[in-house]
Amino acid sequence: MSRSLVVVFLFCILNYSCQEPKAEETRLVKSLERLQSITIPKDGKYSLANENILIDDGAVQLKTIQLLQDFTILIKTEESIYCLNNPIETAKFPFAVNRHYLLENEGLKVRQVLFMSKHKPGLTILNFIKNESKSTKQLHFQFETASDLKSGAKMDSTFGKNAADRVIFDELTGIFTAKDEENDWYAVWGSSTGRVLNPVSPECPIIPAEFGVAAAFEIKLELSPDEEELVPVYIAGSDQSEFSAIETLADLRTDLFTDWDERFALTDSLQSTSKIQIPDQNITDAYNWSKYKAGIFQYKAAGQKPTSLEDPSELHSLLQELSKVFSQQVDKDIFMFDEAQPRHIQPSWQFFQPAVLSLLGIYGDIENRVTYIRPNLPPNWKNASIEKFWIDDNQLAISITSEKNLITVEITQTDKKAGLSIEIPEEFSKVKVLGKEVSTDTKEGYRRILMTGKHVKIEASKE
Repeated sequence: MSRSLVVVFLFCILNYSCQEPKAEETRLVKSLERLQSITIPKDGKYSLANENILIDDGAVQLKTIQLLQDFTILIKTEESIYCLNNPIETAKFPFAVNRHYLLENEGLKVRQVLFMSKHKPGLTILNFIKNESKSTKQLHFQFETASDLKSGAKMDSTFGKNAADRVIFDELTGIFTAKDEENDWYAVWGSSTGRVLNPVSPECPIIPAEFGVAAAFEIKLELSPDEEELVPVYIAGSDQSEFSAIETLADLRTDLFTDWDERFALTDSLQSTSKIQIPDQNITDAYNWSKYKAGIFQYKAAGQKPTSLEDPSELHSLLQELSKVFSQQVDKDIFMFDEAQPRHIQPSWQFFQPAVLSLLGIYGDIENRVTYIRPNLPPNWKNASIEKFWIDDNQLAISITSEKNLITVEITQTDKKAGLSIEIPEEFSKVKVLGKEVSTDTKEGYRRILMTGKHVKIEASKE
């Protein structure tokens, strides 16, 4: 299919009018407040749980090729020019990054939300510009890029040799297309189809690489006092054809709300399932983020109950060290993890959920439908709990209180016939079940209480 036919076809697909931010766009940004996030001092690598695309210090990359070397936005007022390179705050969410910029002298606030769908090889950038002053503002919004189409770090020389890029702007569709002169490598970007994009020379300090090309477009805005306007930017690419890249851009434009709802529903579900409360926020963050790659940890096979658990102090110290690195490089460690590549720190995200369960002393025997609980908290942990925790089709909530002379374990489960085996160190000789004292036997230094039921509470104290 010729380029002209591609353009005409996609213009038909994309031709819908742009609109100012409505409740739907506001809802997208507002929904982020419910999700797990990490505040980061500087943007680094992140893929936002989309293994098809990665942002690396401003560069936009597919697995096979780099699309853009860098990008930035510029706000031009009647008197000043602002290159928005340094956000006052950046929060990283499981599928979005939220940046805040404040132009105090102008009475302007800019919020930029970078969003990636689950599978599409593209990036959506939602730029919310708000006039917080008492006068109408005449503004110029610019999106500036430096393309640098080249093979990815993991691709060998047979994939293609980097050559000069060229950039074409199509006024009919409002789409910029960058192509490597010697390879079928493409990067495309644009805004809403109803927007009038004016190609301009970049004014921010973006210097393209040897074979790259700088490009920019400008959109005129007029904002009344307290008015906010959304300028979306869509970026996509392909190592196959221009048609494939523009088709992805078309999908990004039309599927924003569907893609967002899909990502939010999955993330919200993972966040609320197997939810822990422990007195260590770094480990909690690492545990929660690990669910977005590994899913919910499940005991996949039956087996012999462990005769001993890891030393809680040693395991706690290891998790503390891992969580420091984990939180700083959360997306790189989780979402772009390459099973074939050696790692300096092992294990990573796969380790967190089972390790935290070991600290709580929880083990599930699926075949015999028994949950074993041997409290294993570090000495400085007094309380820990987990809720909406699934072992096979049985949902449990388990809370543990561990003090010098008293251990309390409280459990609820949806399957009242499932077995519970609570094991307490033998020096805690006085045991109560649901407030009634019971006699217990000891084995290998532990008292074991075997029970079934929907609700169980064990209190063990020293004489």
